[in-house]
Amino acid sequence: MLEAIDRALAGLNSGFDRMNRAAANIARDGAGGDLEANLVSMMQASQDVRANATVVRTADKTIGTLIDVLA
Repeated sequence: MLEAIDRALAGLNSGFDRMNRAAANIARDGAGGDLEANLVSMMQASQDVRANATVVRTADKTIGTLIDVLA
């Protein structure tokens, strides 16, 4: 269970890093850069962040349930 949280946290960090890079590219290059590709990258990273956050929430609930059962 903790491994799932560790992997999800790594995925969150990766997703946020990708979003930051894409945002920096957009800010630096503006409309003259590859705006479409950077926006797609930001959207993909956003979906990755959402998915990994869901994994963390689910693992947290599962651990909470296990603690309640064992208490």
